[in-house]
Amino acid sequence: MDRLNHEYIELLSGEGNPSDKFWALEERIRQDKKDSGVQAEMSRSNMKFILMDLLDEGAITAADLDGFSDDLLDSLLTYIELRKNRVDQ
Repeated sequence: MDRLNHEYIELLSGEGNPSDKFWALEERIRQDKKDSGVQAEMSRSNMKFILMDLLDEGAITAADLDGFSDDLLDSLLTYIELRKNRVDQ
């Protein structure tokens, strides 16, 4: 969220018509609200999927997963590796 706030400030502080900046910010916030890093319904049953989404969105890194169970870490790290290989192809 802190990263997003800084990006919003940068958008509003830039050159241009104030109303254009306002509407650009409104559109950006509307899009950002859909990201898991901004809004996620938390439950144990969907925790792994939320963490995968957060990894994909760059809201968290593998280092942020320190302290989670070895089973969860293994499956998430496998996912990260598969995603990396997919991007590299």
